[in-house]
Amino acid sequence: MKISDETKLKLYPVAIGVMGACLLVLLFTRIDIILPTSAPPAPAPEPVAPPTPDPTPAIEPSPTSSPSPTPIPSPPVVSQSPSPAPSGDRQGNLKVSNQTTHPARVALLFQQSSSQSAAQPSYNQPVHWDFAPGEGGRNGLLLSLPDGNLQVKPGDVLMAFAEDGSRRYWGPYVVGRTNLPQWNPTEGEWTLVLQQ
Repeated sequence: MKISDETKLKLYPVAIGVMGACLLVLLFTRIDIILPTSAPPAPAPEPVAPPTPDPTPAIEPSPTSSPSPTPIPSPPVVSQSPSPAPSGDRQGNLKVSNQTTHPARVALLFQQSSSQSAAQPSYNQPVHWDFAPGEGGRNGLLLSLPDGNLQVKPGDVLMAFAEDGSRRYWGPYVVGRTNLPQWNPTEGEWTLVLQQ
């Protein structure tokens, strides 16, 4: 049985999507991301030489005057980068902007919400959208599904790759755990900007 060229062209994106989903699952089942939760240790204080006695006589306070309080030095302040707010409840729309010169495909893999262990998440079937170079501009395009609104939540996985043979890719990004997509609290949505 011979497969027509038109059928082959329809099968290629499906095969690429399946391979990308398998790659994402393989990556996320073998890599643990460990973030430090405590501040770096403070440097050891330098030894201070004992004070040398002053040759001038000490002045005794008079019994009628009250002694002035001696200020107690405050401990040094250790600056610590603010920890990000928990993103467990940040479910919202997704906007994407392709600010590159490449046509790109953005794939989304939904994490199933089940009682399974977080170490081995399971995922629903992936979905994808294609973007022309520069499509979405500065504001981005609000993505949707054929059967309704699209809502992404922490744990969902996004990946993008160029469709022009340049072998460029972006991601994988885990919603709420990587620097992209970014949460926009005023709009209540996630934003993914693809850049060169």
